[in-house]
Amino acid sequence: MTESLDTLVVGFDLGDGETAVATVPARGNSVPGIVTLTGAPGNGQQHVTVVGEHPEHGVLVGAWALARPFEMRSLYITFKRPQIDDPEFRVPALMLVNAVRADITGNGKVASAGPRRWVFGAPSGWSPELRVRYAALLREAGLDEPDVLVDVVPESRAAMLYSREAGELTDWSGLQHGSALIIDVGSSTTDYTMVRGHKMQPADHGSPLGARLIERTILDRLLDSPDGRVVEDLLQETRQLRPAVEMACRRLKEDFFRSDQARARMPGFAVYNTERIHHPRGSQLLTLELTAAEMAEVLATPQRDLGGKSWPQAFRSDLEGIAAREKRPPEVIVLTGGASRMWFIQPTVQEIFPDSRIVVGKEPEVAIARGLALAGRISIRASGFREDVRALNTSGDIERIVTARLPALAEQIGAAAADGMTERHVIPAFRRWRNGDIVTLSGLADQVADSLRLELTAPGNPKIDQIVVDWQNSLIPEIDDLTRPICNRWHLPPEAMTLPLLDVSADPGDLNLRPDVAQGTALLRALATTITNVILAVVGVALLATGPIGLVVGLMAASVGLLIGKEAALEKATTSNLPLRVRQLRSEEKLVERLRAEAPAKEQELATMLATQFLADGGPKLVADISRGIGDRLESQAVEAELLIS
Repeated sequence: MTESLDTLVVGFDLGDGETAVATVPARGNSVPGIVTLTGAPGNGQQHVTVVGEHPEHGVLVGAWALARPFEMRSLYITFKRPQIDDPEFRVPALMLVNAVRADITGNGKVASAGPRRWVFGAPSGWSPELRVRYAALLREAGLDEPDVLVDVVPESRAAMLYSREAGELTDWSGLQHGSALIIDVGSSTTDYTMVRGHKMQPADHGSPLGARLIERTILDRLLDSPDGRVVEDLLQETRQLRPAVEMACRRLKEDFFRSDQARARMPGFAVYNTERIHHPRGSQLLTLELTAAEMAEVLATPQRDLGGKSWPQAFRSDLEGIAAREKRPPEVIVLTGGASRMWFIQPTVQEIFPDSRIVVGKEPEVAIARGLALAGRISIRASGFREDVRALNTSGDIERIVTARLPALAEQIGAAAADGMTERHVIPAFRRWRNGDIVTLSGLADQVADSLRLELTAPGNPKIDQIVVDWQNSLIPEIDDLTRPICNRWHLPPEAMTLPLLDVSADPGDLNLRPDVAQGTALLRALATTITNVILAVVGVALLATGPIGLVVGLMAASVGLLIGKEAALEKATTSNLPLRVRQLRSEEKLVERLRAEAPAKEQELATMLATQFLADGGPKLVADISRGIGDRLESQAVEAELLIS
């Protein structure tokens, strides 16, 4: 389906703790609006992410599912996970999405006809392949109509987009050359995502540092209290009551951190929450109280899921690990997720990153839903931009640039291969031949060719890597000339499509600076047979016939009084096992001296022959492979440059 600006975008934040939905038309610049969800408490903007099946009322979501939990046939909470095919995730995810979709479309809150794009979020650590599988699953929740598209994007991307749209992140374009850290403090995990030049990648592989650990610690304290025995008996009697009690503890925690900090420090401060828990024998009035001292004890409690660390200790440890891995601190840190309101979050971040600017979302509970809607709108608008980039990649213009500049690469590789080869390969092989360790001169040529080939094609050859990286970096200005008109057409700064410079010394995990610095040796390995044949031909002709080894053969020929001449002597000597006395007629020191004297000219000759043959045999493959690599990098750059389209 080709999307148009008449498409309605639905941002669906299916979080592990709460669920929210926002919509925005693809046309225009309106701010995404939050959809009121039937049965959601308060302002109706969020459901608690709980779903189950009632024998009479069918699928219930959020507070309705928790109203009389003991009556539910099934009840799911904390089910979001990367195991897409696990029934413990698959079943409740489809139930909840289908129920919310039916609610908001059936009540006219979201159009049920016409082109629509539903955009869901996923943790930043989920791979692109996993996001594709997640999207396929979500289509089964009544989203498989011909005019409906389903997309899944990283939640960190949504958070960044909404921060920009809300004016919280005012220097977005400046991040082209800087970095930002997005910290999404959720119910079950805390995600850390680093943004460099608009490229996003996890700064951590995900932490089990979810706010639910705090809520469960509050529940544990409740069960240990004098009044806790009654609650514990109820939980043992009816397992499905536990989610309702946990939700009561969550509301108590949220009320505490919404309180004024100065007031919380006053003597006698406490927050209260009264909940009526229904059970098969009636109901129980549950009164929860939490003082500042008790919350301090809750936060200081060692958590088994965090390796014995308390929640604040684990959060600090995560930040310190990121700070240690980063060469320089992020310019901006964006805090999102409802749990980011906890008082100690921002001071801890500021302490670890004192030079970074902290951005705290005004509405972290619905920021992801709004950001997902924005991501969908940007994707639709950027379709023409992406088409222009794809057209460039298939135009042949990149191939023409690579073809024109390839001789310079071949010349540099040839020079690198030949430079010093006399000292590294020829002289050692000559000494082994002179001492009888190599039987024939043709064997000497084979050994020189093999050792040089292994040197050139060894993985991580720093000399070749640097040549290829420098050469590819030298192409960037010409590639910029091709992408500049595209940027101008879509009102993007020209540098938005500038490929980052490659760097041999960059951290392998830094995909901006080191996407494929081993490409040079990889290409050489692919041409290993060609290289061997070239070196053998060059060594056999340039070195044996006219080079330093040819000099040795000529000297031997003169010494033994052969009258057939140097060329005939070479032809015969190449495959003969010459006696040691013949091989050692002349001083090794003088012969080596002559080899070294002849080396510069002969190595230059070898470099030229290698470059010529390299282009003849490997040129077409090199042009295709390098052009494809540049095209892939431009496609990746375009995905991030889309973020600048509003």
